Parts: sequence; structure tokens; C-alpha cells
Amino acid sequence: MIYSREEVERIVRVAFDIARKRNKRLTSVDKANILESSRLWREVTNAVAQEYPQVKLVHLYVDNAAMQLVLNPRQFDVVVTSNLFGDILSDEAAILTGSIGMLPSASLGGKMFGLYEPVHGSAPDLAGKDVANPIAA
Repeated sequence: MIYSREEVERIVRVAFDIARKRNKRLTSVDKANILESSRLWREVTNAVAQEYPQVKLVHLYVDNAAMQLVLNPRQFDVVVTSNLFGDILSDEAAILTGSIGMLPSASLGGKMFGLYEPVHGSAPDLAGKDVANPIAA
């Protein structure tokens, strides 16, 4: 995993902006005790947090976050993490909705609009089989 300081800062700012508009809680998930990329993630997140004093920032290691997601999912409001950890945790969180097919996905660019879709994607392998509603997503 290679992340630049600028990219982590961009992602973290989006998360802080969202948290500020919601319940003012942000959980940052990393593995800073092991991975160098996670140490950068945490360092940048802490620096950006200084600009958002109204948002409570909590850091969790990914293994603890996975456990907490099962034990007490209501403690989370906005979660920010790397692509790898986010992919795993979002699949785990699918149990909260009953199905991975119910989860949303957002790919957010810099100052452009985001791409929003169901996390399962468009499922082109089902095309023409009369087993899926093409406009249900």
C-alpha cells in the first residue's frame, strides 16, 4: 500500500467534513503499530484533526475495529480508513443490513462529483438471464 501525504489528507478532510455535519464523531482505522503506511495515515489524520476541534477523533487498530463493528456497531458514525481495510470492514458491516447487496458505495474525487453505486456493482454476469431487476440498483 502506497499512499502520499496529500492523498491521505484529501481523504481524511472529506471524512472530517462529513463528521462535522453529522454527529461530530470520526473513527480512523489503521494498523499503525505494524504498518508504515498506517503510521503516515495516523500522523496525517492527527494533523488534520487540529483543524476540526469540534469533531471527536478516535483511532482504532483494524483488528479491534472489526471486533467492535460486531459487538457495538452503534458506536460508529463516520469511519475513515485505507482502501484495503475499508473493503474488509464494509463487507463485514453488510451483516448489519442483512446483505452485501444493500450497501452503498461512493468513489469521491477532489472537487468533482462522486460516483455512487451499490457495492455489488452492476453485475454484468447476470445480464440476459432474467434473474435481476436492471433498474433496482
